[in-house]
Amino acid sequence: MKNHKIKTKVVHSRRNAAWNVVSIVLGTKYKIARVPYPQAENQNESRQEAFEHAVFISFCFNNSEKICNMLKQNL
Repeated sequence: MKNHKIKTKVVHSRRNAAWNVVSIVLGTKYKIARVPYPQAENQNESRQEAFEHAVFISFCFNNSEKICNMLKQNL
């Protein structure tokens, strides 16, 4: 990862059944990832699982410097 200063948060999409991982730093790409969930019988379970995935992606971006340093030590 080249830019360790990308900080993100998770928000629900306004138009789609999805969670978006978006940047909170001005001047950077806004939408980092989109985690959709199907609208079906188990919508609450699907929505919760998609939210957990989006939170994990956001966590990785917010802690990228630590993760990259840990990977360098293990190589």
